[in-house]
Amino acid sequence: MMSTGLTFGSISALYGLSHGIVTKEQYSFLVATVIASAVIPTMIANFAFFPKHLLEQTTTEKQKRKVSGVGIDEE
Repeated sequence: MMSTGLTFGSISALYGLSHGIVTKEQYSFLVATVIASAVIPTMIANFAFFPKHLLEQTTTEKQKRKVSGVGIDEE
């Protein structure tokens, strides 16, 4: 869905620029806004929905392996 928004937004801005509907400054602002509208929500989602419970489980499993002597972890 973000890919569609990026494509439509950038093509629309380019159409406006090439047909004299928007100026170069407005075009730059529109493209920056379109890109930000995809990047910012992605960053928020990555922060909010980061699977921390899986990281803790992985760390615990590594510690158990080191204690029990199963496998060799080279870090």
